Amino acid sequence: EILTNKYASGINVLAAPGARDSAITNYIASLVQNYGFAIYLMDVPGYDYDGVRLFDDSTSRPDVQQTGNKFAGRRINNNFAAVYFPDVSMQDRGGSSRKIKVPASVPALAAIGYNDAVSHPWYAPAGFNRGALNFVTSTAVRLNSNDRDFLYDNRVNPITSFPGTGYVIFGQKTLQVGKSALDRVNVRRLVNEVKRVV
Repeated sequence: EILTNKYASGINVLAAPGARDSAITNYIASLVQNYGFAIYLMDVPGYDYDGVRLFDDSTSRPDVQQTGNKFAGRRINNNFAAVYFPDVSMQDRGGSSRKIKVPASVPALAAIGYNDAVSHPWYAPAGFNRGALNFVTSTAVRLNSNDRDFLYDNRVNPITSFPGTGYVIFGQKTLQVGKSALDRVNVRRLVNEVKRVV
């Protein structure tokens, strides 16, 4: 609530890595929408092949169809939020050689940070230039082209790999249901930046 109070905060991106429960994420999404100057990078729960929810200590891999269908069933319509999938593993930068698993909002936040450092908020934080994730070592599930299309149709931005290029964010949809310019992360961030400057 403090972060989305325009008299106390000036954020342009909000993430709560690992917060996946719909009561929490829906509340954060509504706060960010009312705030009107930021985009929320939402994490969603994964589900296995049988539709059983997965938690951080689960050993099963998420099923793309089940996870996508469960998320689509929430029917969120909010162009101030974006979802990425799946979770990723990255090298621990604390000095050890171990790999740590992080929610999908972490690489999404990194891509937006890199995008803003080398260009402007109205450029897409996706693709091989500004959405490349050279620090990612693996994903919770490997996506094929059908998985990518299915997720994107359900307004989930896939994190995937391509031969010879490494891992990349392959989409920039917001959670807006209707088709318009605001169903893209870069356009939403452009409008937010214009509002902030004005």
